Amino acid sequence: MGSLASPASEGDGLHSPQEEDHSLNRALVGIPLSHDLEATTTGKSEEYEPSGTWFHAAFHTVTAVVGVGVLGLPYAFSYLGWFFGLLLLVGTAAVSLYTSHLLAHMHEDECGTRHCRYQDLGKAVFGKRWGAWAIVPSQFSVMIGLAVTYTVTAGQSLQAIHDTDCNDHISTSSEGREGRACRAAFCGWVLLFGALQLALSQIRNFDDLWWVSLLGATMSAMYSTIAFVASAASGRSSTADYSLRPGTTADQVFGIMNSLGTIMFAYGGHAVLLEIQATLAAPPKVAHSMMKGVYAAYVVVCLAYFPVAIAGFAAFGNAVYPDVLLSVENPSWLISLANFMVVIHIAASYQVFSQPVFEVIESSIADGGWRLADRPHLMRGIVRSLYVLGTTIVALLLPFFADLMGFIGATGFTPMTFILPSILYIKSERPTGFKLWLNVVIVAVFVILGLLAGVGSVRQIAVHAKNYHILAI
Repeated sequence: MGSLASPASEGDGLHSPQEEDHSLNRALVGIPLSHDLEATTTGKSEEYEPSGTWFHAAFHTVTAVVGVGVLGLPYAFSYLGWFFGLLLLVGTAAVSLYTSHLLAHMHEDECGTRHCRYQDLGKAVFGKRWGAWAIVPSQFSVMIGLAVTYTVTAGQSLQAIHDTDCNDHISTSSEGREGRACRAAFCGWVLLFGALQLALSQIRNFDDLWWVSLLGATMSAMYSTIAFVASAASGRSSTADYSLRPGTTADQVFGIMNSLGTIMFAYGGHAVLLEIQATLAAPPKVAHSMMKGVYAAYVVVCLAYFPVAIAGFAAFGNAVYPDVLLSVENPSWLISLANFMVVIHIAASYQVFSQPVFEVIESSIADGGWRLADRPHLMRGIVRSLYVLGTTIVALLLPFFADLMGFIGATGFTPMTFILPSILYIKSERPTGFKLWLNVVIVAVFVILGLLAGVGSVRQIAVHAKNYHILAI
């Protein structure tokens, strides 16, 4: 990108690569932070060379984009209706693909400098101070918020697996019993998932995570397929109604606003796209490899999102649950399998979005000269364990799947996916004519949608929190 390539353009808010902390950049591109610290203390060092291909970029992107948000799309349609639901889903898909293109081409400048994190790109365009303030709040809102949402969803899925299996056994032995005859406490399943993340969080970096992402991408494609097939096979429910979801006027208005955030939540991979691109080898040109991977990933995205949204809403109408899998009852073994796949995928995605947070915290400790940095394995264990513990506690306190999706979609994904890429492009490239106005319109529209979604989600969380008790579900 022209203006990003010029170290002399400091008056425009751009900085030379020499001003950046290269050790921190390398850690976030994929070098294990413990490796850097161990090399410092032992005198050993080696140059890190990214080795990823477009295929690695594709399954990392699928894991980052296709997540539990797909299961909430029919619920969003129950507030938005067919026309506005499909219009928003198509529009956000097109805009997010376009902003992916912008980020991919701003990743590397003409001098070969690679901006390996969203923060690095922000600092190159806005300057070190304002770049950090422009990027960090939204990026960390996404990554920490997703860790909480994933923990909630995993707990609900594990609970559903247990309850389905338990009640299947009861129904065969006690004919005539109705309803949920047995139900395990939600908090126990959340704690179980937290324990799993304690172990996985010790994986050092993205390069070590390739197999986790591949597994997660496979699981997301499979449970999305099951959600679609099971919904389609259920046919239209006798109670299905496609009018606005029942409730008070306030419930409907704020529900519509929250659903805007739910739709935008579905396209959240931009928060880590630059980190993913940083793992790609050059040659070939990394922007070309990245977009090849993104295009492949978006084929999977569309094949997952549109069938599930359409089939789920068609089958259950405005009575659909926030998680469409909870609306499908038969065959029970298939739904349990889908929920199990959800847990596997979430376990992978939790790590994909948490790794940059880990690296920033650990790098800050190392740069601050803390004595703990001299023992990298201990530091990694303490930092990451405390992070997992914190997200698990929040998930127990606020287990509202649809509301959390709307909130994170509004405060995190809307800026990272739809607003900031266009602003960075306008600032760095100074486009004119159609390109300028296209990006100005994108920014204006999504600022409005994000504000509406934020207000709606906060209200929904406040209303639902009034009647919630941690041991009640």
